[in-house]
Amino acid sequence: MKDPTLIVRKLISELRDEISDAARELHNRAAWDLECPVVVIDARELPKRVLKTSVRGLTGTITTSNVIDSPLLRSFLARYREVGAEEALDEFMNGAEAERFSRLWDRYMEERQGQGMAVWSYSDAAKFALKSKQCFDAGEIACIAITEGDEGEAHGILTFSVGSNWLS
Repeated sequence: MKDPTLIVRKLISELRDEISDAARELHNRAAWDLECPVVVIDARELPKRVLKTSVRGLTGTITTSNVIDSPLLRSFLARYREVGAEEALDEFMNGAEAERFSRLWDRYMEERQGQGMAVWSYSDAAKFALKSKQCFDAGEIACIAITEGDEGEAHGILTFSVGSNWLS
């Protein structure tokens, strides 16, 4: 991924008007709750899409996985990026934890067929929810940008915040 700071600056500059609606709504709220607005930017293709959702609505807006947080699956995905799908799958299906990996792999493939490739995990979403609370307390709107991934990765994720007073 290119310099994340530059990507975020460019996104804020280009999409300020679209982000402003959510910032105004957040600025008018008296307290943080799961209905507070957050912004999701899909910057993988042009035109970039800006979606306003709530903290509660994140996992319905961004494809979220139950299994990609597993250390075993993360190890597989890292190995996959190193040697390719066929070799990595062969290693893990025949390795010391083959039975456990097979169950995880089946769940991963079911998720992927049912909802597409996951962008992040439920624990990532929970961490972002906590971040949105901190952002609210600081008078900022929490944002997520889904970007093009580095070589071998389908996407990248950047989380950041922008002062709601600055945007409104």
